[in-house]
Amino acid sequence: MKKEYMILIALILILGAYLLFYKGNKDHYTLPEIPQIDVAKITSLTLDKKEGAIAFTKKGKNWVLTDKEYPADSPAVENMLDTIKTFKLSALVSQKGDLKRYELDNEHHIRVKLVQDEKTIFEFTLGKTAPSFNHTFVMLANDKNIYHANGSFKSYFDKPQDDFRDKKVLEFKQASIKQFTIEKEGVSKTLILKEDEKDPKKSSPKESDPKESNKKKTEITWTAEDGTSADKEAVSNLLSSVAFLECKKYVSVPSKNELEKSLPLCKITLKNEAEIELTLFKTDNPDNLIGISSMNEYVFELSQFNGKEIVSNIEKLLNQEKADLSPKDIDLSKEEANLKPVP
Repeated sequence: MKKEYMILIALILILGAYLLFYKGNKDHYTLPEIPQIDVAKITSLTLDKKEGAIAFTKKGKNWVLTDKEYPADSPAVENMLDTIKTFKLSALVSQKGDLKRYELDNEHHIRVKLVQDEKTIFEFTLGKTAPSFNHTFVMLANDKNIYHANGSFKSYFDKPQDDFRDKKVLEFKQASIKQFTIEKEGVSKTLILKEDEKDPKKSSPKESDPKESNKKKTEITWTAEDGTSADKEAVSNLLSSVAFLECKKYVSVPSKNELEKSLPLCKITLKNEAEIELTLFKTDNPDNLIGISSMNEYVFELSQFNGKEIVSNIEKLLNQEKADLSPKDIDLSKEEANLKPVP
């Protein structure tokens, strides 16, 4: 019996020693030290993947895309730079070079390259997100090992080029607009903001409060050139829909010069310190509208929601909602009457 106990104790000691040795051997490595990167000094950033390279270049305080220098989306670039700024390895995952398993193979990987004044200062390859969603599999330049990097950040880098472009096509403060003109199918209307002092007799109970009595009360109206008042809700909806307008995507055909020679579906001209224009055109797809803006150099496509909202409010202000306007009704030329969509 004592002999059996001795054998059991010996086996436990041997197993314990093996586990201790195995763990010590596994943990006996030093993670590579990642250099501290001052992202403010980075002058270019390249994402190289199967579909092709996406190159970002810093121009002054802004970032542009490719040799065509498309304005880049600032939040998208900032997400990548913040990731690089806090980049840290947390564990060695594999030394076997199993690239496909971790999506570090040529089919899936994204190689990130940072340059400062034409000198590469850091480079790493980005694989898939770990199952825990707390880490991302990465490889460093000239290192065959696969590591865990802290955080789930692949989505910041894994985008098509168009998603990195700045989609803003119009921006202004709604309160700065004092006059605007809308046009659609030969009908136009100019609306002017009027601010008049409110009649105290028409004040609400809250406005009659002594604490509010010293505040200046004004009544805002939008009036057409013929003196008729416009629907304030429609005006507010229209201005708010274009005050910060982002497009769905950019289109390469037709060009802006070609569109400027075409008959538009509708047009808005807004005035504050400057003159701001938005012009929309039909396409072969009745649900899609493309446009050009005085605040953007490229032709863009609006989302169906934004396009319908803008056109609907213009029609409401022009009293075209239910009207079946013909060329005779609005004195259109034959060419205007047969307005064709941009192909």
